[in-house]
Amino acid sequence: MGSHNMSWIQYPSHVSPAVEDVIATQSIISRCTHVYVALCVPLSLATGLFNLTTFVRCRAKLGVLDMQLSGLTVTGILMTLLSLSAASRPNYMLTTNLGCGVLSFFANVCYFTAQYLQGAMLILTLLPGSSCHLLWGIQGVLSSAAGLATIGGCAICSSLIVVALLGTSGELHRATLCQVDPLTTWPEYEIVKFSLGFGLALAFKLILLVLCATQPAWRAAPAQRDIASARGVVLTVVLNMFACRLFYNMALLQRAGRKLQRDMGSPRDELLMNLAELVLFGESCINALATLLLHKLCRLALMGILGHLTQRCRGRGVDNSVSLHRVAS
Repeated sequence: MGSHNMSWIQYPSHVSPAVEDVIATQSIISRCTHVYVALCVPLSLATGLFNLTTFVRCRAKLGVLDMQLSGLTVTGILMTLLSLSAASRPNYMLTTNLGCGVLSFFANVCYFTAQYLQGAMLILTLLPGSSCHLLWGIQGVLSSAAGLATIGGCAICSSLIVVALLGTSGELHRATLCQVDPLTTWPEYEIVKFSLGFGLALAFKLILLVLCATQPAWRAAPAQRDIASARGVVLTVVLNMFACRLFYNMALLQRAGRKLQRDMGSPRDELLMNLAELVLFGESCINALATLLLHKLCRLALMGILGHLTQRCRGRGVDNSVSLHRVAS
């Protein structure tokens, strides 16, 4: 149980004697946080809410992937709101262990939900006409409205498993410095989160790629119209999530390794973890933009609004020119 006693660990910026390194790293993370809050947060919220409104207004004709993209949109909006807990960096949010656990739970629910939705979308995109009975059954589950509820339930269970490894159940009302992935968690927290999230998803993607390469007959049936039209946005979202989460999970595993070695690390290690969190938060902004620009339903809604505004501006210009002409006459 020695590795479970994390009372020794502190943020390097609070105890490191390298004052110049602390000042330099805090300056970097402060500037990056200001850019994220000023640019990415409003862009992510505005784009996400527009996409969600479009999905709700067109709910009667939504396809399978449209429903899953709407679920990913809701997840992205919630993750962006939760990311505001990092707005004060390089200072950390001061709260109780209970409050920090609640923040970590909801952030992990969003994290796992997005990861599992990505896997569901990949099944329907890469193997739309599979004749394999197992995959056909999986697709049938994913194609139903209960599919989103199933994915959400799996995400909640995964988050409960991860939050159980925070190691603060006996000191819930003690004050602590908090972030989405608290520093004082047991090393198993980072390892299990990597395994249930990125590691599981990576293995799943490799299996899908092998199936696509070795079993072309599984894709013999033509894809549904909504699946064919959403392939571009799905592949863009998958690539974006892979890049952002690769960096984030590498930082998580490095922090777990330092904990096992009872090493608090340097201010640069703390900077790396903070930047990895911002990259993870920025993933939602890129996903929202990709959905808006590449998904046909959202793109047409945006073009319709822009066209309407253009017509109104032209109409006002005509009215002004007429009125001026009458005055001159």
